[in-house]
Amino acid sequence: MKKVLFTLLLALVAFINVDAQPRRSVCRFKLSDNSRLAVSIDERFYDKQGKSITIGDLPAGRHYIKIYKYVPYRDGGGRAREVYRGGIRISSGTISNFTYDLNDGKLYANTEFIDDSYRNDNSDDAYNNNRPDDRRRDNSVFNQHNWNQTDMDDLKKRVDDRITDGDKIKLMESVLKNRNYTTDQMRVMLNWLSFDDSKVTLAKWGYDYVSNKENYWKLESEFTFSSSKEEFNNYISSKR
Repeated sequence: MKKVLFTLLLALVAFINVDAQPRRSVCRFKLSDNSRLAVSIDERFYDKQGKSITIGDLPAGRHYIKIYKYVPYRDGGGRAREVYRGGIRISSGTISNFTYDLNDGKLYANTEFIDDSYRNDNSDDAYNNNRPDDRRRDNSVFNQHNWNQTDMDDLKKRVDDRITDGDKIKLMESVLKNRNYTTDQMRVMLNWLSFDDSKVTLAKWGYDYVSNKENYWKLESEFTFSSSKEEFNNYISSKR
């Protein structure tokens, strides 16, 4: 009896410790004119740029941020011009959306709590082979072999529900596998991602399924950095 009580006590303590762990938060940043930007948080510069920057796994509390407007060069490079610096405070387990208004010089924010049901119900398990019934139900709109605008619109809604580029890519790969889509459709889907390296990852993966491979090289224009362009071109060259 004492052994059983001791085991139950240990389980209760473990549950309390897990439940007491502070929940990390997510921040999204963008500019009012939807131009490319880069950010730093607590003097850590994130070497990424895009029309929207998502940074996850942040501890609650006060953070010091800098926002830069990214100006690309024609040769593939670019420069980041600081447009804002200041402090923000984020709460545990939240998604905070920050928009810097270039006209009035103010930072606007709205915050919502991350719902556990969202994290479970909208996870990539919906497309996992361990749940074939759910996968058929959620993917019913994608059952056509050829990819059309309705498919694109429905996938876009699902992609927008994902927080990170990594989660977005997992979803797109799950849905797009063995489908027929064009280079132009892939170009649209690349713009659903924020970062160059994410775009390269999806573009390389998508080469095997695109219907007009002869035009795929044109996606080079979707990458900002010359290193990304080179990586992409080297990959498709190796596949020919």
